[in-house]
Amino acid sequence: MTGFQPPDTLRQHRPLLLACEAIGWLHMTGKAKIDFLRGHGGQKNDYEYEKWDEIESPAFPWDDQLKWVKDNFTLNRDAWPATFTEYIRKHTKRDKGLLGLLQAGHAMASGIEKNLPSATAKYLGQDVTHMWLSTAFGHPARNLLADPPELLTESGWKRLLEQIVQLLTVLQQLGKNGSPNDIDGWWRWRDEAVGPEGWLRKEFSSTLAETRLPNNDVTLFDQSYVAAALFKSAAAGAILEGSSFPWSSNGLKQETRWRLLTVGIGADHYEARAVKIGDWTGARLALDEFFINVCKLVEADLAVGSLLYRDGETCVFSFPGERFGHDKQGYRGGDLQIAEWQDWLAEQIDGYASDANLEMPPYCSISEPSRSLVGMTAEIRKARETMVVPVFRDWRIPDQDSSKGHVCPVCLVRRSPSVTDKQMPCAPCKARRTHRLDMWLEGKFGSDTIWISEVADANDRVALVTMNLDIEPWLDGTRLDALRTQAISEWRKFNPILKNQPNPIDPSTCCDSLFQYIKGKLQSFDKTDPVLSNLQEGYQHEKDWPSFFSKIVEDRADSPQWKDIDESVRAGWLTHQLFRKLASPGRIYRFERQAEDFFKALLAEFRDIAAADRNRWRVRRLVLKPDNRSSGSWEDRQTYGGRYGDAPVSLLYREQTEDFLTICNLARLLKPEQDKDCLRGITLELKADDSVDAKPLVVHSAADAADALGVYHPVIPLDLSPVRFRVLLPLEAASACVDRAVEAWRDQFARVWDRLPLRVGVVAFPRMTPFQAVIEAARTIESDLDGIQKPETWRVAGCETQKGVTTLSIKSLDHRQEILQTIPIRVPDGREDVFYPYLAVEDNQVRFPLDFQHPNGQVYRHAKDLRSGDGVLLYPSLIATVFMDSTARRFEPFRRRQLTEWPRMRDLWRLMGRHAPSQSALRGAWSEIVERRDAWQGADGTWFEGGKTAWLDFARAVFHERLGVRGACLEMLVEAAGDGLLDWSLEWHMSVLKEQVSGLPVRGRTQTGGDR
Repeated sequence: MTGFQPPDTLRQHRPLLLACEAIGWLHMTGKAKIDFLRGHGGQKNDYEYEKWDEIESPAFPWDDQLKWVKDNFTLNRDAWPATFTEYIRKHTKRDKGLLGLLQAGHAMASGIEKNLPSATAKYLGQDVTHMWLSTAFGHPARNLLADPPELLTESGWKRLLEQIVQLLTVLQQLGKNGSPNDIDGWWRWRDEAVGPEGWLRKEFSSTLAETRLPNNDVTLFDQSYVAAALFKSAAAGAILEGSSFPWSSNGLKQETRWRLLTVGIGADHYEARAVKIGDWTGARLALDEFFINVCKLVEADLAVGSLLYRDGETCVFSFPGERFGHDKQGYRGGDLQIAEWQDWLAEQIDGYASDANLEMPPYCSISEPSRSLVGMTAEIRKARETMVVPVFRDWRIPDQDSSKGHVCPVCLVRRSPSVTDKQMPCAPCKARRTHRLDMWLEGKFGSDTIWISEVADANDRVALVTMNLDIEPWLDGTRLDALRTQAISEWRKFNPILKNQPNPIDPSTCCDSLFQYIKGKLQSFDKTDPVLSNLQEGYQHEKDWPSFFSKIVEDRADSPQWKDIDESVRAGWLTHQLFRKLASPGRIYRFERQAEDFFKALLAEFRDIAAADRNRWRVRRLVLKPDNRSSGSWEDRQTYGGRYGDAPVSLLYREQTEDFLTICNLARLLKPEQDKDCLRGITLELKADDSVDAKPLVVHSAADAADALGVYHPVIPLDLSPVRFRVLLPLEAASACVDRAVEAWRDQFARVWDRLPLRVGVVAFPRMTPFQAVIEAARTIESDLDGIQKPETWRVAGCETQKGVTTLSIKSLDHRQEILQTIPIRVPDGREDVFYPYLAVEDNQVRFPLDFQHPNGQVYRHAKDLRSGDGVLLYPSLIATVFMDSTARRFEPFRRRQLTEWPRMRDLWRLMGRHAPSQSALRGAWSEIVERRDAWQGADGTWFEGGKTAWLDFARAVFHERLGVRGACLEMLVEAAGDGLLDWSLEWHMSVLKEQVSGLPVRGRTQTGGDR
């Protein structure tokens, strides 16, 4: 589509659009000053965050910094406000022009989160002693005034202003004097500010955008970044509409809509075909570079949108959308030419994929217009469903039809240059392997290794740990149904008078009374209604019920259309939405960031756990210089393997320095007390990866590797995104890492544990197991664990509340499984948490003051109000473990277990470690018990009549006589034997981890990540 002109139009306005984005980032900068929090915490001051620039000495020079934009882009006379300070002063108002578009973006990212007027919601405020920033799921993260981050100090504020001045200075230099083709310059400018490691991202993520409960879950960065993305796309849409855009309209705040641009690539197919781990990690780098090129095109080159979501195979950007009531007489025939845009973008993106020699075609789609991001998950799902087929549309790659050489064993498409070696990859696949090696040698992987031989533990075993948080239903808003922005009973209590009139809602039946009140008001639209104006500030600006319903319900939930439902259903949806935490763009962005940050924090801890070892050689590398007696030539950057005694040795040859770098677990070669000089003079018989002939290497000297290559963490991250976390670890450290993940999940997500399950898979395998088999096993486990799309019903066995914590005991309907869960029900200042800890119950009747009902009939009940016998619906947290002693194990069914059983399983091993006199005694006792179990069970595993009871009595006697266990410990072992947990514990620790009970300490963790 070489004749398509709109991209050139946007490129001509690139400085304007990126300046708009910068204004969006900075329009709430005043909230980053500690005076903002103090003022909202009840400490009297005259600080107005919209006027922070005036009180600086000298005043912050907004107009001086940005005047060049207005001078260079005149636009319509109504497009520009009188001064640039109006973007700061009036971002919550209703104006025309570009200011109106910023207000539209701000309202979507910030305004709908509050969901209530400030004047009547003071009871939700925090005070200066408890000004807490919480996570997106209600866990208190930091008391900002008692323990302020550096940003909220005087020096932090001054540094922030200096950085903002520098940001705007570089913006001006690029806009006025920079080359129009300097896309990389614009990209670096954005990335340094708001990229994954951007300074503005870090600073604004440390403080609040909204101080009231429960909206203290969204940071200043979340609101600012999303508002900037929406402002930028709205401004791009206005530029594309040209002279037909209604710059003079004061209704832009309410009328503006956006689309979503989704780009994807079938990353899973590359992973599934990888012959070696380097094939997948190399392909991952190629895919990352592809996505970076896409981001550069959308965010910097065209400046048409900003990245709102990214995982391993999809990216979603903001994109311009037509306004409400658009008359179809605008730019180029009445719309934004979305079909033409999609074709043009697909053509550009195809070019990036072709340049990267990608074997799969990219996916490109632009959504329907909306005023929210709740449709983002559906767009991502549509992309994944399309990309399930590797080549879902016509796609040709170079050398695909060549008849020379063997088919490449990696991509299975191109031909390798060799006609004899069937294992030799084609040139692009080989280049991906070497590109990964180049980056590692340059230190671009940080402290992480890329060598599985360094990850392997003392038994030459590795674990692939995979986790996910089932975050996608939060991104489309469906799991927010159980969260409250305020409780109806609390609202009624603290708002007895509305507009000088008694609140008409009956305090004894708040939920039903409000429903009946709203239903009675649907006959006519009264924008002065005291109840509805109080519950939703935007209500008074609407013209009729369908318009209000479309914004509050249809755009923010998966709901039916106004015209398709009766008044009872309409009233039910409005009652629900007016008190529900809404899936605002800022909050959705926060959800995905929170999930990814959770995994990033775990990865940092896993590095420390995996690296802890008594033997200092475990995480070190040496440089070995060959003796002149070493025969033959060595290939540059080739890996060579051999053995020295019982230890495997892996080395990388570097031609430039004529030496070998160790890339194996040196703790298997050297004892802690040994010196590297003991390797001098030894002879190693080495073979290249793809060779059968060995060559001797006589070591002349050994020295510590220098710089970043000297010390490493024995972990290989394979995937880290909001939806999935995969990492390779030493098997001996895997249990401690899972322990930490379970502990962190139970702590940070305790208020939403029933709706945000953690699913964990562990694939243990010997180092030499083919990588394809390992990945296939991991994918099978993931598919099985993630296959539970509907909640399970469990029965409450007990519920006790003490000191702000509810302890809940629930059992599965077959009584075979039990979960003991603690749920915090207070916020840090001592008030009851009426926002997060609600569970879906079987009962469809509203019985308690805090109960509320979804329009589909589902009742949600506060944790403290649950009673024995109540049925609760929850999404289970699960774990599955497998040891691949053979590649055939990936075809066998995996047993999934409740995640709460993992700590019990680990505790059983500690218990046996304290009581079993020896490893042989434990094996003998269990062998005897299993032999009797097999005898008393049929071939299908069913018990003969009375067999299980008799077998448990027999097990009790054996544990008592052979292991000396008594009392409660004895009963714990018998119970674990009956439910299969003891089998799991013994198999995992003795057979897989090869741990010994005789030397097992009692508490804590050893330096190798085990227990002590």
